[in-house]
Amino acid sequence: MSETTLFNAGIKALQAGRAVEARWEFRASLDAGEDSVKVWLGFALACVMQGDLAAAETGIDEVLSREGKNLRALIVKGDLLAGRNDEQNAAAHYTLALRVAATLPSVPPAIAKDLSRIQEHIQQLNQLFQQHLLEQLASVGYQRASAPSRFNEALDLMMGVKAREEESERYPQMPHVFYMPQIPYRTFYPNEHLPWMESLEDATDVIQQELQRLLAQNAKRFTPYVHSGVDRTLSDDGDLLDSESWTSAYLWQDGEPDTDVMACCPETVKLMESLPLTKIKGLAPSVLFSKLNAGATIAPHTGMLNARLICHLPLIVPPECGLRVGHDERKVRRGEGWAFDDSINHEAWNRSDQERIILLFDVWRPELDEEERQLITNLLESVRNYRSAT
Repeated sequence: MSETTLFNAGIKALQAGRAVEARWEFRASLDAGEDSVKVWLGFALACVMQGDLAAAETGIDEVLSREGKNLRALIVKGDLLAGRNDEQNAAAHYTLALRVAATLPSVPPAIAKDLSRIQEHIQQLNQLFQQHLLEQLASVGYQRASAPSRFNEALDLMMGVKAREEESERYPQMPHVFYMPQIPYRTFYPNEHLPWMESLEDATDVIQQELQRLLAQNAKRFTPYVHSGVDRTLSDDGDLLDSESWTSAYLWQDGEPDTDVMACCPETVKLMESLPLTKIKGLAPSVLFSKLNAGATIAPHTGMLNARLICHLPLIVPPECGLRVGHDERKVRRGEGWAFDDSINHEAWNRSDQERIILLFDVWRPELDEEERQLITNLLESVRNYRSAT
């Protein structure tokens, strides 16, 4: 029997509600060499009908690994996640499904019914999310009437009760966790407004000595770069995520200290503790030595929030290393520090035949006063607590 005949038999059995038979036909089609998206999707749907959710998820993951925007697969994956109370990831798949559907001229009636169902589900989740945020903020003294207006607007944007206005910049601020309105657009931040930058640059030799000690005594602390923060999106994070070509050794990661790395770098730790680091539990700061191998590039991407600046102090820098932020591009030079807005599309490269290592950390933007910093901290910690609970 041909693969096509097996597939067609599986579809007929599925439509007739004969789950066991449908699953057998699709499995036989796969075993016969028809390793395609449509067969895996049919297999997954048959497994759902049969009640074998683990096998169904295996099939759906095969579909999404090949067609990340397959509408039916996104809905089924969301249902499977919701079924085991993973509401955060379920909502992410549902939301992507709705976005995909919005680009289509039409959808089949059965899928339209599912889209209506998941839209209602997301609205219910959003109401719970909004209620949680407002209760948590109120518990630490937040009052809308007296709070800074741009924070109130940021809160409305995060809760989805207000839409962000169209941007005119070619590379706008596009943080994927938190957007603070009315923040000046600056790719590289002027060093003259960062009074601590000069003392950081002056400490280049000391910091590099501690880096060399770390490399000599504890090189295994350099592991593939992953930064989760509050949230992870379904979008591609670039070829270097989890790659040995881009590795990091953290002094702090998402706000948590690494005492082993710190022990090798006491002067670096002391200097970092004197800076206005972005201290948000479970999210920031991250202070790390970032190593980019010879010939490697970091694909264009954006960071989590525009309320902070990412800072680099280059330590081991071969020729042909650079960074682009928005429309501005700079060469990397040892001991010349800079701060930039990583919510703006940016990329980095090492076109040499040697590795490049920098010290990287995040600080609050100078435009934010202490009240705004505390409100943002309270808000993002509340978001993290909510998502951890769900």
